[in-house]
Amino acid sequence: MFRSIKYKLISLFLIAVLTPLLVMRLIAYPSAQKAIQEATIKNLQLIGSKKVSQVHAWLNELKSNAEHIACNPFVVNAMDFSDTDADITSQFLSHIPCGTWFHKFMISDVSGDVRLSTDTRLTGLNIMTTEGFNYALTGKTYISNVESPFFYDVDDYGHSTGRLPAIIISVPVKNKDAYVVGVMMFQADMSVLNSAMQEKRYGDRYDSYIIDQHGLMITESDSAARHNDTSLIMERLVKESSVVELRAKQFPKSVASCLNGENGFDVNGYINYAGEKVIGVWYWIPELKWGVIAEIRADEVLSAMNNVTNSIFEVLSYLTVTGVILATAGIVFALVIGQKIANPIMELTAATRKMSAGDLSQSVKIHTRDETRELADAFNIMAESVREKTNKLQETSNFLNSILVGSTEHSIIAADLDGTILAFNEGAKRTFGHEPEDLIAKSSIEILYTKADVKSGNVRKMLETTQAAGRYKKEMHLVRKNGEVFIGYGTVTTRRTTRGEPSGFVMIIRDITEQKLLEQELQSYMMQLEKIVEERTQKLRVSEEKYRRLFETSKDVVFFCDTDCQFIDINQAGVDLFGYDSKNDILKLNLVQHLFFSAGEGKLIKEMVGRNGFIKDYEVELKKKDGDSVPCLMTSNLRRDEWNNIIGYEGIIIDLTERKKIEREKDIMNNINKILASNLDIREVYKSFSEELNKVIDFDRMSITLLDEKREELLIFAVSKDYHDSKLEEGMHYSKYGTLAGKVVENGEVYMVTDTSQGYFLTDPILFKEGIKSRLSFPLICKGEIIGSLNFGSKNVRNYSENHVEIIQKIAPQLAIAIDNTCLFDKIKESEEKYRNLVEDIEDVIFRLDKSGRYLFLNSALKNVTGYDPREFYENPAIAMEMIHKDDGELVRETIRKVLAGELKASKDLEYRIYCKSREELWISQNTYPIKNKKGAIIGIEGIMRDITDSKKIEEQIRRSERLASIGELAASIAHEIRNPLGAISNSVGMLRRDLSLMGDDQKLFDMVVEETDRLNSIISNFLTFAHPAEYHFVRSDILEIIDETLFLLEQDARFHEEIRVVKMYENDIPEIYVDRNWIRKVFWNLLVNSFDAMPRGGKIFIRVRKPIGPDKNEIEIVIADTGIGIPPEIIRKIFEPFFTTKKSKGTGLGLSIVHRIVDNHSGVIDVRSKQNKGTIFTMRLPIKNKQMKAVSV
Repeated sequence: MFRSIKYKLISLFLIAVLTPLLVMRLIAYPSAQKAIQEATIKNLQLIGSKKVSQVHAWLNELKSNAEHIACNPFVVNAMDFSDTDADITSQFLSHIPCGTWFHKFMISDVSGDVRLSTDTRLTGLNIMTTEGFNYALTGKTYISNVESPFFYDVDDYGHSTGRLPAIIISVPVKNKDAYVVGVMMFQADMSVLNSAMQEKRYGDRYDSYIIDQHGLMITESDSAARHNDTSLIMERLVKESSVVELRAKQFPKSVASCLNGENGFDVNGYINYAGEKVIGVWYWIPELKWGVIAEIRADEVLSAMNNVTNSIFEVLSYLTVTGVILATAGIVFALVIGQKIANPIMELTAATRKMSAGDLSQSVKIHTRDETRELADAFNIMAESVREKTNKLQETSNFLNSILVGSTEHSIIAADLDGTILAFNEGAKRTFGHEPEDLIAKSSIEILYTKADVKSGNVRKMLETTQAAGRYKKEMHLVRKNGEVFIGYGTVTTRRTTRGEPSGFVMIIRDITEQKLLEQELQSYMMQLEKIVEERTQKLRVSEEKYRRLFETSKDVVFFCDTDCQFIDINQAGVDLFGYDSKNDILKLNLVQHLFFSAGEGKLIKEMVGRNGFIKDYEVELKKKDGDSVPCLMTSNLRRDEWNNIIGYEGIIIDLTERKKIEREKDIMNNINKILASNLDIREVYKSFSEELNKVIDFDRMSITLLDEKREELLIFAVSKDYHDSKLEEGMHYSKYGTLAGKVVENGEVYMVTDTSQGYFLTDPILFKEGIKSRLSFPLICKGEIIGSLNFGSKNVRNYSENHVEIIQKIAPQLAIAIDNTCLFDKIKESEEKYRNLVEDIEDVIFRLDKSGRYLFLNSALKNVTGYDPREFYENPAIAMEMIHKDDGELVRETIRKVLAGELKASKDLEYRIYCKSREELWISQNTYPIKNKKGAIIGIEGIMRDITDSKKIEEQIRRSERLASIGELAASIAHEIRNPLGAISNSVGMLRRDLSLMGDDQKLFDMVVEETDRLNSIISNFLTFAHPAEYHFVRSDILEIIDETLFLLEQDARFHEEIRVVKMYENDIPEIYVDRNWIRKVFWNLLVNSFDAMPRGGKIFIRVRKPIGPDKNEIEIVIADTGIGIPPEIIRKIFEPFFTTKKSKGTGLGLSIVHRIVDNHSGVIDVRSKQNKGTIFTMRLPIKNKQMKAVSV
């Protein structure tokens, strides 16, 4: 039935109607699905690549900052630290700033001993065995894998801080001669990298994270947080997060591929560690042994596909209705018209069939006078033409076939447009070794090329080039059947149909392997000449290639000028940068006169290039066509001809506009973060915050609105505006319903109103009348809860874009935290106000602090007692423990630990010593009580500190006075009773020495009697001095001179020997002070003699005199330290008591007691510190102007 034209017409109409439906179902829908999948993978690949770049940038910046800090001269000086320098460690550390990148560091010498550390518990530790230390000794910087913190990760009370794992950076410390003298190790946590991995553009829904070589997750994941599954991510104090698929108990596909060192993606989906089906990409960073993974849930992609499916089915329904109508009309048309034209067409059909059967003598006669008659005439003419052309074609075919089959020198291969081989002549068989029947219609021409060319797409590019240009000629690397690679010269042309459409390719290939060998043999005879030619050719080729690549691919401006700086050539980047319509417009200009914003600067650049031959990375200010300035980076040099004559200038110009903009935005973001962190009450810095934000976001009004406690109304928390038409004021309340801010806090999404005249919010007409034309509102989220919104208004329509949203996203989290802190601060202030006046009037120090050691409250008595402002404790809580006397620190820490642990219900009357800000020593009595929450758990401590120094001094003075009075009376009576007979003995010994002449042992015994008599006289003098101290005569004296005089006298003493070395460390410009020279000399004598006695085998004595220190600067400090046997801790507090001695038979025990009295009578203070087998340090502080001084000047 389909032989009838009317049925064909009916079929044609039906096909025309049904074809679009089939195309939509079979082609459009799968294509849309595939496009969505490809777009998803492409976006994930871009995200993954960006995250990898962020990882590298973060590590490079860490390394750069660490190396910069290691160049600090104070780091090199730390190599000279010794035990006696421990008291200046904090001052020394303040000269080594580390910024915000590193929390802790330590410095060691080349032997691995830690000389200086922010954590004093690491001082003295040997780190020679660490990998980073040995690597840094080679002069290179070492970055470790992610690991647990190297430093003590506990606070001052022994509690873990809960920090994330860290990266340890080891940097060599070099002296001025560039020799490695030590190693500086930094600890950087992962918080910055974690923030970078979580950073997303507005609207993105992917999840990205990093794993290490063991499959452990080292940055946080949105999926883990969303599911709140503790089996996915454990607390880092226990272990790191292992990325394991829970059901299969094995690594997901992405993690397993990364651990195999592979990059890739999966468009079909796989199960991730959270048990969700996801589509993902992954990148392995081999140098770090990290994997970067980006994933998106498959159900989100499926949702997008379902939307496409619904749209397509809706179109299909409309097409179906239309198709039915058209099909009905077509059938009627075919039935009416088909019968009239069927008969003549049937006659033509019969004649055509005979011609197709080979009978070319056919002719048709039609008697009608319509188009059918014209068709018959055209058929007759065509038949005659076909007969003639068939004869000619047969002749040509015979000729070409003889060439194709008979040629053995050339390989002739025909292929269709897809590259499938259609013909393979005898020459191709001989060249490639393949049988034609094995390849024709079975294989592609890619089988003849190397795998590298096929894989890289060179073969496909060759066919595409040939199809576009019509011909392709080039030497090719080809492969024989046996795998041998040879070089052939091929010509590929496009076969076309009679209509000129491409139908395939013809390849003529000639094996030039032998030719190449002959060329190489010939080249060996002409090696020297060819070398010269090749070098010049290569230089020319490189020069031309550089020029071509520079002009074709460079995004930077490349220019060439003559000696007058008139442009010769410039690339398209230059046309775009300077804003001209075409290159010809710029070629008419002069670089110096027209494109430099300042012609003087252009002349200066020209002179510098002429003088030096070049300039590199020189920052200049150039001018666009419209007169605007553009900051650029210029590199330029002289152009010379082959005879080295200067023929002009050439160079590269880099547009710095975007870089300057990014740097400016970065500086502004940093400033905003500093402003937000600078004050607990954001309202006090709100003006500075809004001014800084206005530099990157153009607005005429900005406000912060907060939800009230019932979350039904909005409160104007803060507002800034540059006009007076607005009635919006801080503290106002209004309903959230029908407002932009209400919509934002309700849905938690960003909203924009591009034109308030057309806005659908209730407040849009009001704002339009006030002049606000466009609006932007951003949700503020703190601790997972929406607390309010940040709102912007502008007098310009469509003023805000996605770029502004990205900027706000960077500051919104910290702004929300600052606002939350402000609200909390307000509540605290309101609560504290009830009893603050009472607390502030108390002379005792009242304190509250949490379990981490952070102070929550301190009254103003702290400053009166210690000299420290409470704010100093808030900002640096460590001061509280640093100011405690080292001998009492452990007692205080242990007591606080027991109260926090609940082992003590309270601690009362704990007495210990502290150093106030002026370094004055005070006695403190402290009561400590636990702070408990509603559940009874201890969350901190509170207490009262009372200054009991005066009462301690009074007690000590009473005790000392009573003891000294009784001892003095006893000493005076003993000295008086002994001195008279001792005087007679001394006189008799003197007369015997004059009259007797003794020898040998008799002389030694006599000398011993004389020595012991003198010692008894000295003891009696000390007794009398102790019992009846003489008057003091204060005169202004040079303390350094007194010390040197004492040292000179001691060097004459028999106890001084060569093994004792005295090291003097005097600061410059030590002021003269008022002292009694004789008594002070006695102090130095006793202290130095004690040092001699403590070092019977020799050692070092350090004498250090410092300038006035502290805010008053009214005293000097004198330190005498030795390296002797030291004083046991159990007796160190008794050494200043009368008659207490450790010298057994040699001393009376009055020397240090007299020293203490002399210093006390000078209104000074003396302190002692000692470590057994390491030495003793005596520290004296004497006032410059003594209250008891007489107006006597020396």
